[in-house]
Amino acid sequence: MNSIRKSIFIASTLVLGVIMFQLYACEVEKRALKADLIEISHIKYGMFNVDEWKVILAEIIEKKVQDFEVTPENRKEILKKTEAIVSKIIDEVESVVRQENKKQTFGFIKQGIMDLTNTFDDVREGIPQYAVVIVDRLNDPKTKESLKAYLSAKIDSFAGETVGEMDYSVMNEILDRRGCESKEECRVCLEESLFALNQQERLPIFMALLVILAQTLLVFIPKNVSTAELVCFGLSAISLLIGGILLPMIDIEATIQSFTFLLVGETVIFENQVLFFQSKSILEVVQILMQNGGAGLVIVSILVFSFSVLIPVLKMSLSIFAMVKREIPQNRFAKFIVLKAGKWSMADVLVVALFMAYIGFQGVINSQLTQLQRDSGTMELLTTNNSTLQLGFYLFTGYALMGLLVSSLIEKVGVIRADSRIIL
Repeated sequence: MNSIRKSIFIASTLVLGVIMFQLYACEVEKRALKADLIEISHIKYGMFNVDEWKVILAEIIEKKVQDFEVTPENRKEILKKTEAIVSKIIDEVESVVRQENKKQTFGFIKQGIMDLTNTFDDVREGIPQYAVVIVDRLNDPKTKESLKAYLSAKIDSFAGETVGEMDYSVMNEILDRRGCESKEECRVCLEESLFALNQQERLPIFMALLVILAQTLLVFIPKNVSTAELVCFGLSAISLLIGGILLPMIDIEATIQSFTFLLVGETVIFENQVLFFQSKSILEVVQILMQNGGAGLVIVSILVFSFSVLIPVLKMSLSIFAMVKREIPQNRFAKFIVLKAGKWSMADVLVVALFMAYIGFQGVINSQLTQLQRDSGTMELLTTNNSTLQLGFYLFTGYALMGLLVSSLIEKVGVIRADSRIIL
C-alpha cells in the first residue's frame, strides 16, 4: 500500500510539473496575443488619430454632398440663403474697393465716379438672378463631384497642418505577422485565439487542482508518510511558486467600449478604445523598480524580491532538505526559515496586498470611467473596466497555502521522530 501511494505521489508530481510547463507556455502565448490586441485597439489609432477623423469627415461630407438636392419644397429657402451670402460678398467687395481707393492718390475721383454711377447698387439688383444660377448649378453632378473633391482636399490640408503623421510601423508589423488586412480583421482573429487558449487552459488548471488536493489529503490523513511523499509535496509547492513568480498576477485595463455621438446630423461611433493597460509578474515589477526608480524604489524592489522570491525559494529548499533528513533543522536560521517564515513572511502579506491593490485599482478605474460616462441625446459614452486577477496570483496563493502546510508537515514529522513513533 505504501509503495502504491509513493508511486501515486511521484507520478502526480511529474504530471503537475508537465501541467505547469503547459500552462506557462500557454500564458506566454496569451501575453503575446493580448499585447498585440491592446496595441491595435489603443485609442491612439482611433479617437486620437487624425487619419481616422479625416476618413470620418470625408465620408460625412461625401454623404452630405450626394444627399443634397434642390427640390420645390426647399428651393425658396435655399434661394433666400444664397441671396444673403451673395449680398454679403458684394458688401465685402465694396468695402475693400473703398479702402483701396482711399490709399491711392486720385482714388477719390474713381470712388466719386462709382458713387455717381451706382456701380454696386446695380450689381445688387442682379442678386436674385445670381442666386438662381448658383442654385441651379448646385444640382449639377459635376459640381457635386468638384465640391466633394475640394472639401476633401481641404480636410487633408488642415489635418496635415494640425497634427504630424501617425506612426503605423508597430501596427503594420502586427498585421503582417498575423496575416490580416485590417485592424478589425486582426482584432477578431486575436480575440478568437485568446478565447481558444482560455478554453484550452481549463482542463490543465482543473487537473493541477486535483493533484494538489489529492497530495494534501494523502500526506495529512495517514500517520506514516514516506520521505518520497514529503519531497514530492514540497516539489509541488515549488512548481506553484515558480509559476506565481513568472506569470502575471493582475491585468489592469481601462477601455472605452463605445463612444457614439452626432456630427452634423450623422452618427459617429468609436468602439473598443483602450485607454490604459498593464500586466506584470513579480519579477517584472522588481525589474521596473530597479531600472526606473530612485533610491526609495530600489529599496522597495529589494524588499519585494527578498520576501516574494528569495525567502520563499530558500524556505522550500531548506524544507525539502529537512524532509529528506526527516527532522526539524537544528540551526536557528534554518529552523526559523522552515517553521516560522511561512507564518511571518511576506508571502501571505503579498497575496493580500495584491488582492487589495486589485480592489483599489478596480475602485479608482471605475470612479474615473464613471466620470467619463455620458448619455444624452447627441452623445453616448460607454466605458468598461476589464481588470482581472491572472493565473500567477492564484498560483502564488496556492504556494502560500502549501508553504504553511509544508511547515506543519515538517513540524509533525520532527515531533513523531522525536517520540520514536515513525517507521523510517
